[in-house]
Amino acid sequence: MGKGSSSAPSPDPQIGAAALKQAQTGEAWLGFAKESFKVSTQRQKELDALTKKVVNQQFGISKDQAAWAKLDRARYDNVFKPVENKFIKEATEYGSAANQAKAAAEAKADVQTSAAEARQTAERQAASLGISPTSGRFAGISRAGELGTALARAGAGNNARTATRDKGLALKADVANLGRGLPAQSAQATSLSLTAGNSATGNANAANGQFLASTGIMGNGFAGAQQGYAGQASTLNQQYGIQSNNWQAQMNADAQGVAGIGSAIGGMAGLIFSDEEVKHDKEPIPDGEALDAVNNMPVEAWTYDEGVADEGRHVGTYAQDFQRETGKGDGRTIPAQDAIGISMKAIQDLDKKVDKIAIAIGLGKPANSNKKPAVREKVSA
Repeated sequence: MGKGSSSAPSPDPQIGAAALKQAQTGEAWLGFAKESFKVSTQRQKELDALTKKVVNQQFGISKDQAAWAKLDRARYDNVFKPVENKFIKEATEYGSAANQAKAAAEAKADVQTSAAEARQTAERQAASLGISPTSGRFAGISRAGELGTALARAGAGNNARTATRDKGLALKADVANLGRGLPAQSAQATSLSLTAGNSATGNANAANGQFLASTGIMGNGFAGAQQGYAGQASTLNQQYGIQSNNWQAQMNADAQGVAGIGSAIGGMAGLIFSDEEVKHDKEPIPDGEALDAVNNMPVEAWTYDEGVADEGRHVGTYAQDFQRETGKGDGRTIPAQDAIGISMKAIQDLDKKVDKIAIAIGLGKPANSNKKPAVREKVSA
C-alpha cells in the first residue's frame, strides 16, 4: 500500500544536523579544555619548581631558627643559669644581718687600728714637747681622742651596714635583669622558626590548590562533551520517537487496510490495477505450491488490540505466517493483491485435485480441464 493522507509527516532532517552540532560543540569544548589544561600543566610545573625552591629556603630558615633557639636555651641553661643561681645566692646573702655585722666589725676594727696608730703618734709628739703621758693634760688629750674614736667607729659601722645593704639590693636587681633576655631571645627564635614553617606549608598548599583548580578545566571540558553527547542522544531519541510514531501510524493504517481481503478491496473502492499489458517478468507458479502455502498458514478468529485498525473481530491468517510461506509482505502486514493471488492459485490447485479424483473414480474428465492458468507469478519471490 502507498502512503495516504493519514500518514504522519517525516521527521525534519535538521534534527539530525542539530544533534551532530551538539556533539561537535561538546568535542570542541573538550578540545579547548585539553589545550587549557596543557598550558596550565606547563605553568604549574614552573610554579611547582619555584614553590619548591622557596619552600626549601623557608624550611631551611625554620631549621636554622629552631637550632639557634636550642643553642640559646642550652647556653642559658649551661652558662648563665648556674651564674645566676650563684649570683642570686650571693646577692641574697650579701645584705644579711651576719654580713652587715661582719662589715661593721671590720669597719670598727679599721677605726680602732687607725685610732691606736693616732694615739701612738700623739704620745710621741707629746713626749717630744716634754709632756708626760701621766700628766692630766695628756689624759685630757687622750680622752678627747678616745671620744672621737668611738664616734668614728659608730659612724663607720652604720655606714658599712648601709652600704652593704644597698649594694645587696643593687646586686639583686642586676641578677633579676641578667638572664631575662635569653629566654625571650630563645622564644623569639622559636616563633620565627614556626612562622617560616607555616609560611612554607602555606605556599605549598597554595601551589597545590592552584593545581587542583586547573584540573577543574578538564572536568568542565569532559562535562561539556558529555552534555553534547547527551544532547545528541536526546535529540536523536526524539527523532527516533517521531519515526516510531510514524511507523506505528503507518502500521495501523496498513493493518486497518488489510483487516481482511474483502475489506482491503473495499478500502480501495473494489479495484486492483492489474492490466496484463503493463506487467513483465511473468512466470507460472508450480502446481500445489500455493495450496501448500495456504494449508501451512493458520487461519483463526481474532480481535485487533485497542487502537489498531478497526479494533474489530475478524478471521484470517497472520502476516508472519504469510511472509514465511509466500515470501510476500514485511511480516507485519499482508499485501492484499498477493493474498488474492495466492488464494486464487490455491483454488486452482484444489480444483485440479478434484478433477484428478473425479477421473480416478470414473466421473470422467471435466469440461474445463484445458483452461489457461490464471496465476503466473511465482509465490516465493
